[in-house]
Amino acid sequence: NRASVALCVSRTPPRLCMHSRQRAGGYDTTNSPSMEVAQQRVVRETDISQPDPEDMSLRDGHNSKGTLEWLAVQSVCTVSIFAALLGYDIGVMAGALLPMSRDLDFNSTQGEVAVGCLNFISAAGAIGGGVVYNKHGAVRCVKFAVVLYAVGMAVIAMAGSFTAVFVGRLVCGLGVGLGFAICPQYIAEISPPKWRGVLVSMFEISINLGLLCGYVANLAFETLPDSARWRSLMVLPTIPTALVYAFLLPKLPESPRWLLRDGSPGKEALARDVLVKTCGELAAGSALADIKQVLHAQLESRNVSVSGNGDTAGSKRNNGWRGLFFDPVPRRALLIGAGTAFFQQANGSEAAVYYVPQVLAAAGVKSEHSQLQAAALVGVCKTICIVVGQFSVDVYGRRVMLLASVGAVTASLALLSWCLGNVGNGATESITLAALCLFMMSFSLGVGPVTWVITSEIFPIQVRSKGVAFSMALNRLTSGTVAMTFLTLTEHITVSGAFALFTCVSASQFVLTFLFLPETKGKTLEEIEAFLAFGVAEQGARGGYNRVVNENAA
Repeated sequence: NRASVALCVSRTPPRLCMHSRQRAGGYDTTNSPSMEVAQQRVVRETDISQPDPEDMSLRDGHNSKGTLEWLAVQSVCTVSIFAALLGYDIGVMAGALLPMSRDLDFNSTQGEVAVGCLNFISAAGAIGGGVVYNKHGAVRCVKFAVVLYAVGMAVIAMAGSFTAVFVGRLVCGLGVGLGFAICPQYIAEISPPKWRGVLVSMFEISINLGLLCGYVANLAFETLPDSARWRSLMVLPTIPTALVYAFLLPKLPESPRWLLRDGSPGKEALARDVLVKTCGELAAGSALADIKQVLHAQLESRNVSVSGNGDTAGSKRNNGWRGLFFDPVPRRALLIGAGTAFFQQANGSEAAVYYVPQVLAAAGVKSEHSQLQAAALVGVCKTICIVVGQFSVDVYGRRVMLLASVGAVTASLALLSWCLGNVGNGATESITLAALCLFMMSFSLGVGPVTWVITSEIFPIQVRSKGVAFSMALNRLTSGTVAMTFLTLTEHITVSGAFALFTCVSASQFVLTFLFLPETKGKTLEEIEAFLAFGVAEQGARGGYNRVVNENAA
């Protein structure tokens, strides 16, 4: 809660903070915007008599943390279309790749490129999204991304060669990447802190709903000739995309934090209006004051830097890519956010859903119809579990959910590797399918939804757009690498060996998550920034980076 963060900051000795600043190469954590906001809260919150703890939590939960308003839910559902489109692409390509390859005479390398190139180019779209968002805001970026996706799918549907399919996938990838960079951050910035975990998790739920729709569409169009089959599957998602663009995007409000960046009085009124409509009247005032304090403190910090160094370029350091990689607090956030985004895809989850037919074929399932049915079952399991994970992340916390999920993923991957390596020698088709479903269920309970929550809320406001963009780009690059190398990898070390490798990666994620991930449940974005700043100061005083002390350690 607010008091715990503010009080922990107020107890930091001056000599500790000075020592930290010297070790950090000049980054003044005691004068950082997040620290100033936390210190000001000490005055506001400790000058009053201490209420009963239960009464305080009730007031904090219902007032300062905000209420869930309909506009917030509608906006989250609208921007989550990008997650649904990506999920649909993953699911539909699992079934469309076979008829597409037969129709256009693809070899195995072309098939891998057709599947994985979207993820690589979406990484470029994500990096661009971090820059474009700062200039144009979320609403314009979302509209442009929707158009890019629709154009790309139309190009693929009319393709007559591998080159045309590749071009269409590139255009789609730019739209998906731009959406991925913008939407989790946008959801986090318009959500009440009490509901942020649930609402950001909608992004992962949308991926799974899209995935399930893709699997079901494969079954529905299975009887069509190859050409009509895969082309119809490419055209299908443009229909809901057009409806969203025409009826929902015009109602999408801009992020209040983006509106307040230039200090315009007119935009401040708009920002307050958005906060009232998304977080409630009681929470809007305190949220607006916190955002303004952070932005004002950042401006003063940059002015001091310019007057002291005489270098205007230095004033942009904290807002640019250099600040993200070299300033201690953003760098700490980058380790957590980008690391979590990387491991979400490095554990082989995307390979499992893209290549369900190939994995099941290795387990002895030879019928294409049976493979598609099994793929649909995997999609159902993922979708059910992601709903459970969504509503658990704000109950049990990010850290607990992620550690439990990663542990279960590691165990299920080890079981799946064993099954695929012992086909006909104790491992039946049913056991292998059960292991695959267990992997997807474990992933969806925590690794899937919690990743988007962490990456959207962990970065300080001055580098948030770039931090989220970098994390999403790394996520998409990792996904593309896994998707484009999986078939080749299985040829060299077998399907069982590939999943044994993914088991080791998942075990590494468990260790790193336990060491570095703090609990952020229930905190405002400004409180999380203050918490990380205090952790950096404390670690600097101890002489190195040690595990962040969590208030709710698992």
